[in-house]
Amino acid sequence: MPNTSKQLTTSRPAQQTTLMILKQCSGNAAFNEISKLEQSLTVKDSIKYGELIVSQGSKVEVIREIIKIVEFYLEVTGKKLEVYQTRTLAGDLYDKFKTDTVEDLILMFKMIRTGDLGKPPYTDNFHEKIMSYVPLFLDFKSRERERLIELKKRKIKAQERPPEPQTMSEEAYQKFTELQSRLSNPVNKNKQIFSIKSVLASVDNYIENLPETCKKLSAKDLNYEIIRTQYNNKTAYNILLEEQQRRKDEKKKNKRC
Repeated sequence: MPNTSKQLTTSRPAQQTTLMILKQCSGNAAFNEISKLEQSLTVKDSIKYGELIVSQGSKVEVIREIIKIVEFYLEVTGKKLEVYQTRTLAGDLYDKFKTDTVEDLILMFKMIRTGDLGKPPYTDNFHEKIMSYVPLFLDFKSRERERLIELKKRKIKAQERPPEPQTMSEEAYQKFTELQSRLSNPVNKNKQIFSIKSVLASVDNYIENLPETCKKLSAKDLNYEIIRTQYNNKTAYNILLEEQQRRKDEKKKNKRC
């Protein structure tokens, strides 16, 4: 069975591992901790943040904590095993999960209890019954891991894809058509002759006045202008971005007040 925990594992702020928490308590105190852990634990957390069992101490030390997880399951379900049977089961589970996580064991026993792993072939032997759930759980975890990898690929691809052209808002369209009308039907009868110099002068004038004029744009039109100028006018693009950030800062400031 392929390891389902090495990939997608990411670091997070240093904190106690599940194994460290279990080492600090025993009996009902350990049961309370396991109960709290399984309420919020997900297979996604195990894949992203869980530490491999084999890296968390000697086999004997880890098996002691796995025994607590097995005993919690027995306590909740009202089942009983001899001490040697519990130790044997914990040892076999260590061998199966040593390249997975302690969190996986807690999740597996919870899913066995709730029926979320389905039903393996029937057997009267409790040890065999628990071990028959192991491949079912690892297959479930493997599918979830593949799903997370696919989601990550889609996210990266979406970030690399250039933004799709956005439709012009009704307000912007009205301004555009008004400008077209003025250019095609000047008030003066004399036709205005556009030269390269006049075009450049017009652009310079646009840039010069942009810090003030962009303040009058709606949020939607501001976003449209940012996208429009991103690749053809870096100066205007940066001015528009500054205006967008100014609005965000002002909004945060108003919330605090």
